[in-house]
Amino acid sequence: MPVIKIKHVFTIIFSFGVFAAYAQIATTAELKQKLAAAKTDSDRIYILANQSISYRDVNPDSMVYYAQRVMLLSIKNKNIYPAHFEVDALALLAYQLWYAGNYPDAQETYFKALAKAEPIGDPILTAGIYNGLAIVNRNEGNFRRAINYYSKAEALVRHLPDNGQLVAAIIDKGKAYEQLGILDTAFIYVQEYMAINMRKYHNKNVTGGGAQAEMGIIYSKMGKEKLADDYFRLAFSLNSAINEHRLLARSYYEFAEHFDRYHQRDSAIYYATRGLLMDKKYHYLVHQLAASTLLSKLYNERHNIDSAFKYQQLMIGIRDSVFSFDKVTRLQNLEFNEQLRQQEIASEKKLAAQERKENIQYVLIAAALSILTTLFLLLSRSFITNSKWIGFFGVVTLLMIFEFINLILHPFLEQLTHHSPALMLLALVAIAALLVPIHHKLKKLATEKLIAKNKEIRLKKARQTIEELGGEK
Repeated sequence: MPVIKIKHVFTIIFSFGVFAAYAQIATTAELKQKLAAAKTDSDRIYILANQSISYRDVNPDSMVYYAQRVMLLSIKNKNIYPAHFEVDALALLAYQLWYAGNYPDAQETYFKALAKAEPIGDPILTAGIYNGLAIVNRNEGNFRRAINYYSKAEALVRHLPDNGQLVAAIIDKGKAYEQLGILDTAFIYVQEYMAINMRKYHNKNVTGGGAQAEMGIIYSKMGKEKLADDYFRLAFSLNSAINEHRLLARSYYEFAEHFDRYHQRDSAIYYATRGLLMDKKYHYLVHQLAASTLLSKLYNERHNIDSAFKYQQLMIGIRDSVFSFDKVTRLQNLEFNEQLRQQEIASEKKLAAQERKENIQYVLIAAALSILTTLFLLLSRSFITNSKWIGFFGVVTLLMIFEFINLILHPFLEQLTHHSPALMLLALVAIAALLVPIHHKLKKLATEKLIAKNKEIRLKKARQTIEELGGEK
């Protein structure tokens, strides 16, 4: 089977529920053989990225280990490969760290990726990182900050057709609104996601039942018990059909919450237990935390103290592992440092914009003076002008106009070329290629005008001389 390239991996891992695509990944043994036979670091990067994904739901430590190797190889070759390679590698590592339940390291790695992605100016790349930061914050329980990051991702790619980052932002933003209890807004986003999937996949089961489970939660919270039940059972079917274990485990827990909401304790315990067993099998720590918390509550309500205590101990252990005080504090410090960095970037942009505005004004003044001087030399009837002066001021004016155009277009060219020096140079050469012929034509016209003016002045002076000489006789 073909090895998936890292750029494709990056798109896949941020698309909500699109883990069916992992079926394309070669087996671990095949990947080891490919890695041993690989002759270039670029091939090794692609294979290692696939190896990292192949260990997902199997061995979180190996999953993170191979993602780290991808990152190290991309850093080693950062002066050779395109800039996005290192960003892709960092984002892959950040996602795998999140998947393994290491939220502080995931968030720190995402911030590193964001700092390197911003100068590249690729909206898909940056939106993927925002989606990653959002999912870290949403799983941490900071839903409003998650919505802020999802909104940033959505704003970057909303205008781009058929991109996975928009789809990921839409569905998870809906999930965050649902978790906040803002159900009408959540419903709108989930409906939009389902409409996009229907249009894109023509009712084929490619993404699993994450959206259907989400609709089940929304309807459950709205008091529409039967609709919620139908959507949850549809979600189970869709997730099971493509072995979407993570979404299936989560939907079991969410179905248990639904039964608890409607005071059906036995059914709630049954589905929470099914979810927890799957969470343990596939190492979904955050889901284990949610399921064990619910089971402890349910058994406590049944006065089954032993079971309630057992699940409470499990809940406390996972919480200390994933959301200890030190880890939460570190997450908060990382976010605070990132806010400071963004404020510095905003200040630098404001300063650069002001400086650019002033430079444009200076160039305009210089160009205006040069043009006025040239016009004065051309139109003055009081003295003869050397054509070299016209050539000099013509060149000065040309340079001023080129600089003015460069200052005006520079921000747009940076976005268009993604800060590529070669493309920027090519664009400036194209502008110069347009200006030079115009300059030559204007210089020719000005020279002809100057010759005619000088000739007229000489004739006038000759007549005056003749008249003066005739008067003396």
